Amino acid sequence: MERVFKYRSKISPLGGLAAKLTAESLRLQAPPHTGVQIYQNFWILPHEGIYWADLAWLCFGASLSGESISSMHPEGMYIKIHSLTYAIADYRPEVAAVAMDGWLRDEFGLPDNGVRCDYNPDLSGYTFHWGGRKPLSDDC
Repeated sequence: MERVFKYRSKISPLGGLAAKLTAESLRLQAPPHTGVQIYQNFWILPHEGIYWADLAWLCFGASLSGESISSMHPEGMYIKIHSLTYAIADYRPEVAAVAMDGWLRDEFGLPDNGVRCDYNPDLSGYTFHWGGRKPLSDDC
C-alpha cells in the first residue's frame, strides 16, 4: 500500500524546505531488472523520469537504514517510489534523503538515527545532519 510522508523543515527567513514522498514497500520476489541495490536484498525502484540528484539522495537516505531493513526482511524488500514533489523555490536535493529516512522510519518502525535539517543563521542557509554518516560515500 502506498504511504505518503511529508517533510517540512522548521520555518526560517528563507521560508523552509519541504518534500512529499509517496512510495510503497514490497517483498522482493526476485532481483528486479531495474532499480538500485541499496544493501544486500534491499532495493529502490524509482519512478520514470526522476531527476538524477533526487535519486542519488533518495538512495543515500535509504542506505542509512539498509542494514536494519535487510535484517528485518532477509527474503528481500524493495521500495517503489511513486513520486517525490517539492516546492521548486525552496529546492535542495538533500531533502530527498531526509524524506526517505522519515518514510522508512514510519514504514518500518525504525528509531530516529539523527538525520535532520536545521537553518543556520551564521551561514544564512541550511545544515544537514546525517547521524554521523558521510553522504554519498561507501562509508555508510
